[in-house]
Amino acid sequence: MFPAPPLEGFIVVVQHKPDVARRLESALSHSGATVFTARYGAETIEIMNRYQAHLVVVDTHDADGLFNEQVVFAAFHRGSGRICYSETFPKDGLITWARWVKINEPVASVVEQAIEWRRRMKD
Repeated sequence: MFPAPPLEGFIVVVQHKPDVARRLESALSHSGATVFTARYGAETIEIMNRYQAHLVVVDTHDADGLFNEQVVFAAFHRGSGRICYSETFPKDGLITWARWVKINEPVASVVEQAIEWRRRMKD
């Protein structure tokens, strides 16, 4: 028997620029996650709630340029993991409740963080 992929059964919502979202979706899916993509904060929260997402991966701002603080807060409130894959990370605000991965890091770094979130959620 082969071991299950590390994120099998893990539901992730990715809200990012289209090219970054595609790379994240591919890497997370390859690791076994079920991945949904979104472009806007409200859409991200709706998908996150509809599919009972375990993790959300966002940039600091959505496609309309709105700060993603409300997405991070919604994920925190429902007990979902939060990763901000971004160029810069603010020092204050609710978005600081997300784990930050610098955008110049490969998407594999986000996958590693997702696996870590999953491990913590199981404990």
